[in-house]
Amino acid sequence: MRVGIFVVMAGREAGGPETYERCLVRELAALGGDDDLRVFCLDQQARESFAPVTRGGASVSYHVLRPSVRWVSITATLPWRLWRGEIDLLHATFIPPPFSPAQYVFTMHCFSTFAHPEFYPPAIRWRLNGSIKRGLSRARLILCVSENVRDLTAEKFRLPPERLRVIYNGIGDEFLPRAGEEIERAVARREVAEQYGIHDPYLLFVGQLKARKNVVRLIEAFHRFRQEVGVEVKLVLAGRRSFTSEGIDETLERLRLRRSVIELGHLRHEALPTLYRAAEVFVFPSLWEGFGIPVIEAMACHTPVVTSNVSSLPEVAGGCAVLVDPYSVEDLAAGMYRAYTDTKLRVVLRAKGFERAKQFTWRRTARETLAAYREANTMTTP
Repeated sequence: MRVGIFVVMAGREAGGPETYERCLVRELAALGGDDDLRVFCLDQQARESFAPVTRGGASVSYHVLRPSVRWVSITATLPWRLWRGEIDLLHATFIPPPFSPAQYVFTMHCFSTFAHPEFYPPAIRWRLNGSIKRGLSRARLILCVSENVRDLTAEKFRLPPERLRVIYNGIGDEFLPRAGEEIERAVARREVAEQYGIHDPYLLFVGQLKARKNVVRLIEAFHRFRQEVGVEVKLVLAGRRSFTSEGIDETLERLRLRRSVIELGHLRHEALPTLYRAAEVFVFPSLWEGFGIPVIEAMACHTPVVTSNVSSLPEVAGGCAVLVDPYSVEDLAAGMYRAYTDTKLRVVLRAKGFERAKQFTWRRTARETLAAYREANTMTTP
C-alpha cells in the first residue's frame, strides 16, 4: 500500500504533535512489510528532523513541498501531487489539506481549541478549528489519541462511533531503563550537574511554556512548596516560551524566584530521559491535554508524577500519579509536597508508574495505525 503521511509540526519545536509525527514514521518503517511510505514535509527543516531510517523493510521517502510559502504548498502543491495518484491513502497527522483528491485518515490530537478557546489568539483558533472540522467531516477514519478526545469529539460533532478509533501515543525505547533504577538515577544526576549546572534537588516540568500548560500557577505553587519543605529545591522548566507565556516573568519577580526557577528552553527529545531520571518529582499541571506524553515519559523513568485531574490526564495516568486540581494553587502545592516528602508514596508511584508506562509504546501506536490504514483503504467514502 502506498501511504502519504502529511506532517505539519515536524521541525518546529512543537511538543507532542511533533513527537507523534517523528516517532510514528520511525516505527512504521521499523514494522517492515512491503508498504511504500511517502512523507510530505513543508520545508527542509522538517525533513531533517527525521532521523535516517535504516531498519525494517518498509520503503520510506521524504518529499519537501514547494514553494516554501506554506499556504501555497498546502493548498496547491500537495493536492496536485495527490491528484497525480502518487498514493492510495493519505494520513493527515495534524491538519488536512483544504482539498484532497485522495481519501485520508486524520489524527485528532486535542479538543482544547473547542473546550478552551481563550487559550488561543482568535486568528489561530479560527484557522485551526476550520482545519479540524474539515478533517473530521471528510476523513474515512479519525484517529483519537485518547478516549477523552474521542468522546468529546463524537459528542460535539455527532460522529458515528465506527469512524473513530482510539490509538494512544507512546514512549520510545530511550525512556526505558538499561540498568538498575538507582544506578541510572545517580548517573543522571551527575550528567545534569555537568550539562546544566543543576546541583540541588529539583522538580521538573516539560512542555511549552504557554497558558494552557498552567505555568504561572505552577510557579506560585512551587513558592508555597518551598516554604513548606524547608530545603533548597529548584524548579526546572524544559520547554520554550510561546506567544501565551504572559505572567511568567512577573510572577518570578514578585515571588523572588529568579534563582530557584531554571528555564532550559527547548531541548532535543533525546535529552529528556536524563532530566526525568534525575528529577525528584515531575509536575504537569496542564489545564487541558489530548494525551499528555510527558506523563508517561516521566513514569517510564521511575519518576513520581503530579498531574491534573482534568481532560485526558487521569485516563493516561491510570491511578499511578498524584492528581490535583490545576486551578488551585493550594492543591497543586500540597500534591507536590506529598510526592516529594512521603517516602512510601514515592516508592509506590515509581513502581506503579513504570508498569503503567510500559503499556504505551510508539511501536504499538504504529501497529494500530497501520491497521487503521488498511481498514480505511477498504472503506467507502463517509
